[in-house]
Amino acid sequence: DPVKIDDSETKDNVYFPEVWEEEDERKPRRGVSFTLSGIAGTNNSRSQNRIGPMKSPSLTLAPKETGIEETSTKSSYGIPLSFGAGVRFDLSDRWSIGTGVNYTLLTRQFHGKYTKINEAGAIESSTSSDIRNTQHYIGIPVNAYYDIVENRFMNFYAYAGGTVEKCVSDEYRVLAKDILHKESIKGLQASANLGIGVEFLLGKHLGAYVDPSVRYYFNCNQPKSIRTAQPLMLGFEMGLRIRL
Repeated sequence: DPVKIDDSETKDNVYFPEVWEEEDERKPRRGVSFTLSGIAGTNNSRSQNRIGPMKSPSLTLAPKETGIEETSTKSSYGIPLSFGAGVRFDLSDRWSIGTGVNYTLLTRQFHGKYTKINEAGAIESSTSSDIRNTQHYIGIPVNAYYDIVENRFMNFYAYAGGTVEKCVSDEYRVLAKDILHKESIKGLQASANLGIGVEFLLGKHLGAYVDPSVRYYFNCNQPKSIRTAQPLMLGFEMGLRIRL
């Protein structure tokens, strides 16, 4: 007589696992991932004649210390550039949170006057010139991510968060005489951002991503820059994400 075989165990052990493996490939888990990024912001030329509402270097008619006086309302701004590294943690199948550290370079050029005051409090020299301002910021971003579409080839997501930054260097170079003047900056710069992103998986542990976003910089009494002249800015971040 033919031998009857119960194929229920075979189905459980052969066919269903293949479906589960395909599902795992379709939705890879990150767990923890590290990012290396570069970010460029907008530089709207229409903002050149606007005066920012935040702090800018200035002198009184009788200056008491060496400093810079801006004598023109026109400024030309360079494109904001940022570089950073971060880490992202999964909270669930779709939610994750990320943080890290960013470096940002801001530049602008304007016409002004550099006045040097000696120890006796008298004016030692005064120079009118084009002046180049360079600002260096270190920041800590925190973002929440929501995965909208995720498969083994790409991940499309939305994110929102904010960043707190500290100006670690504020330099003014007087171009007529190559004089370098530095100012110390108090306080922190806070901003909020909202964006979408897409990550293309290059391998099991490596992906390349682009994150366009819109960001708003709050009035925090920081030096005049493209951020003070144009607080609402567009940003474009590109980078690599390493999955563990």
